[in-house]
Amino acid sequence: MRPVSRLTGFVLCVPLLLSACFSQEAAQPTTPVSNQCRDPRPQMCMEIYQPVCAVAKDGSRRTYANSCHACADATVIHYDPGQCAKE
Repeated sequence: MRPVSRLTGFVLCVPLLLSACFSQEAAQPTTPVSNQCRDPRPQMCMEIYQPVCAVAKDGSRRTYANSCHACADATVIHYDPGQCAKE
């Protein structure tokens, strides 16, 4: 009987590995509910404008330039994509 070569073993393992990647990807939620700010807070942020609506500990809302700037504020608990609605 002929031993299995490394190439044959690799070819047999690739579909198994790919199926594992796709099954985990499908299990993730499609719409994020909210994005939590975690410690340690960022000390420096890139200047990219992707506005987020941040919610502070007191319940107030404020628009920040991006999620990094929002989470750099120690009073912010979480943020949602997009600007805050005008009241």
